[in-house]
Amino acid sequence: MKILGSFGIAVVLALAPSILSAAGEMEAQKNISFTLVESSNMTAKVTDINYRMRVVTLTDSEGKVRTVKVKDDVSNLNEVKKGDTVTVDVQQVIDVEVQPGPGQPLNIGAESQTSPMPGQKPSSVRTVEGTLKTRVDAIDYEARTVTFKNRKGIPTTYQFSKNAKRFNEVRKGDMLVVEYKQITALSVK
Repeated sequence: MKILGSFGIAVVLALAPSILSAAGEMEAQKNISFTLVESSNMTAKVTDINYRMRVVTLTDSEGKVRTVKVKDDVSNLNEVKKGDTVTVDVQQVIDVEVQPGPGQPLNIGAESQTSPMPGQKPSSVRTVEGTLKTRVDAIDYEARTVTFKNRKGIPTTYQFSKNAKRFNEVRKGDMLVVEYKQITALSVK
């Protein structure tokens, strides 16, 4: 019994370097993946409003003027007045895995949005989330950009930071599997 036990230990010790090497190779062959977390905030004053045309002019604290065409599905526009403050907060998390080689595109997503009660100033929280599988259409290693079709089928280019490891391994034709969630909160005060 001791001979078999010693033999088993000897076999394990002899195979250990091969097992560790194979584990290291499997680790090295993992797909490239990364996470993008972005947030932005914009606050501006309503400096002009055309209710009939549904056009609002906003001026931020730096004096930058934006003219916004308000969609018909935005309710309570008549509650917005000159001098009101509009705040928009956007939070976005994107998890991406690069899968080498061909694959089939996929787009599964959901959108939801809240609306204010009648008589209240416009406000909403809009959430867009889902899974997108899309092909790398172009890659520029020097500029560190990848171009692909977004969830609406529109060509989109993202730039990778210099900290993104293994960027040089991404190839045209690889599939990007993207898990995304974006939350946009709008309020008028």
